[in-house]
This record gives sequence, C-alpha cells and structure tokens, in this order.
Amino acid sequence: MKIKIERNHIVALVFSLIIYGMFVGMFFSTSENPISYFLTKYRTEVLPGTQFFDKIQKATKIAENTVTEKAFLTPFYIEEYGLIQRAAGKRALADAGYGEIYKTKYNQITFKISKKDEQVEAAFIKVKALKESLDALGIPFLYVQAPFKLSGGENQLPITREDFSDYNVDKFLELLGENNIDYIDLRKFFEQEGKTAKEVFYDTDHHWKTESAFAATGYIEKNLNEHYGFSIDKKYRDIKNFNQKITPNCFLGSMGRRTGMMYAGLDDFNLITPKFETSFTLTEIENGEKKVYDGSFENAILDSQYLGNEKKFTPYLNRYAVYHGDNEELIFKNNLVNKGKVLMIKDSFGIPVYSFLSLGVSEVRALDLRLFKRSVSEYAKNNKPDVVLLMYNADAFGDIMYNFEGDDQ
Repeated sequence: MKIKIERNHIVALVFSLIIYGMFVGMFFSTSENPISYFLTKYRTEVLPGTQFFDKIQKATKIAENTVTEKAFLTPFYIEEYGLIQRAAGKRALADAGYGEIYKTKYNQITFKISKKDEQVEAAFIKVKALKESLDALGIPFLYVQAPFKLSGGENQLPITREDFSDYNVDKFLELLGENNIDYIDLRKFFEQEGKTAKEVFYDTDHHWKTESAFAATGYIEKNLNEHYGFSIDKKYRDIKNFNQKITPNCFLGSMGRRTGMMYAGLDDFNLITPKFETSFTLTEIENGEKKVYDGSFENAILDSQYLGNEKKFTPYLNRYAVYHGDNEELIFKNNLVNKGKVLMIKDSFGIPVYSFLSLGVSEVRALDLRLFKRSVSEYAKNNKPDVVLLMYNADAFGDIMYNFEGDDQ
C-alpha cells in the first residue's frame, strides 16, 4: 500500500524534532541544569503555606520560564530577535517576565518599577517591628539602601515610560527618618561621587559592578567606625591593596540574556581580590545541610565555577555570583581579625558587599529571606552581632523580603 505523505506532515515532523532537540539540548548544554534551575526557582518563589492551586499555577509558570531560559537553541532565537530590534532602533522590548524591558540613554538594559505605596508602607511596619525587637536585645540596626539602575532623577527611559524606584525609596526612607531608624542611602553616595548609572552598573545586568560594590562597602565600613563602635582598618577599603583582573567583553548579564548580546552588547568583568594575606572559614547552610570552605579569600570565598575558562567564550556564565551567593545562610569567619561581628539581611546586591566586608571584621553572617524561614530577631539573640544591617535595592519591596519572623509569623 502506498503511503501518502503530505507537506503538513513533514512540517509537523520537523517541528516535533526541533522541539525534541530543544528539550534534549537543555540537559546537555553547558549552562545550569534545568532541573536544578527549576527547583531553585520553586524554592525561592513558592512560599510555604501557599494554597495548592496557587502552587500549581506558580510551578507551571516557573516550568515555562525554565524552558524559555534553558532550552537548546533559545540563545539563537533571542539573538536573532535582538538583532532585528536593534536594526529597527527599538528601545522598548516586550518581555514575558517584566512586561517590557528598556535600553536607557546610556545604552544599558533595564526594567522599570511601578508605584508600590502599599508595599512600602507594609515594609516599613515590618522594619519598625524588627528594630524594636533588636532594641530590646541591645543590638543596633542600620538600613542600607542600595541604588537602582534608574536612580538619580534623570529620565533614562523612552519618553512615554516612567520609573517609580526613587519615588518608592524616598517614601520608605522618609518613614524610617520620621521614626528615628538609622539608614544609609547609597544613591546619594554615588551621586556625591559624581557617578552615572553607566559607571555604577553593568550594561547587561541589573546589578552594580564589583568596583561599585567595593566602593559602597568602604562607605559602609566608615559609617560603622564612626557610629557603631567598629574599628575597621582603612586598608580594607583602599583599592590599591587589591588586585583587579579585568576580563573584557565576557559577561552577558540577566537583562542581556533576555535580549541577546547583539542587542545589549557585553560587559567587562572586574575580579577584585586582596593582595594581602587572608584566612577564612566559610560555612554555607542550605536546607539544614552545611558545606565548609577553608583557606584564603580566593579559595574559601570565591565560587570558582563562575569564573569560567579563559580559553572558552562563556558569556552566559553568571560571573557576578563568584562572590558567593545567593544562599540561605552564610557565615564568614575571618581567622586574622579578632573583633567586629555583623549580621546582614540582604538581596542579591549584598553578594559582593558581604564578601568584601568580611575582610575587615571577625565575622559576617548573611541571611537571604527568600530562603531563610526563621525569626531574624531570635537568630540575632543567639549569635549576638554588634550590628544588624538590612541591605536592599529598590526592587525588594514585597512580603517575602520583609518576613522577619519566618514561618513562625
């Protein structure tokens, strides 16, 4: 019997093979394993106590994003799309995760933040309660406001778009000030230094550059010395005492991976490490399991898997994470400094900061509330830090980041 093969059957077969290849490719690509990627996202985005149907809905969305981010050939299609948008001069691109992402006046890729009046008010109430709990324990509290790529008052977006990151932060800091809660505004620090967003942030990533995080850490250290009884040696904030290894055009950040390097370009990456002797014990705690790293700053603190191979072109490697993060709990023990204990509650902007800060004090403990689900005040009571730092950027307003009581709330 003669089998009739129609054109649409061939198209369907080819399409099926492409889809199959994309899924198989996910598991043989050189990037992060998709199962690990899915589980990490599920753990940080689906909170304990979430209703069953909400869990299903969120898990489905995470699975869709996993396929989008990790599928074989996805970079090819993103690059093709980005090249077309660049040729068309587009500065606003549709995006499944953010709605839209933008190319700023400095040719940097970013997203914008909407007004968050209710979230700001709720965050303030939680911070005020945490401050009162720490006051009762005799532990000082300091809020540190990290900058956002669109901070500074100048309009970097297409003329019809508006960002409210400064609006939200200004309102939040005003509430802190009215209630005598100490804070540092790093937006003002970089403004006083005369730095533009182009100088502070990566073009293709939403995070600040390592050199910006280093400068911010020095400013925090000076504040701790002046107002919180610390005596951190100034050598730890002098860049002359550090090696800077700059790898040009090697890093495609989180924003650039959504548009492709043909649209976004590539960033240089500056690996900053101390020239002086160091000795650390770093304990990483995740889901009750501990990993311990001993050695120098480079051996104990840097996560070498994010450095890549100099002989290979690996732009999709998240080099920013080389300074160790994001983890539920990290404990940095400096074996060469005998005083100064800091507890830091942080988002991803804190990754380089806690690593640099650990050089000048005896202990830094870092908690990520997306993963850490216990009471912060009880943790502070048990570990007795000299100060608690809460360091967030303008995109952090939301229940999960301000749940200081954890699952006991």
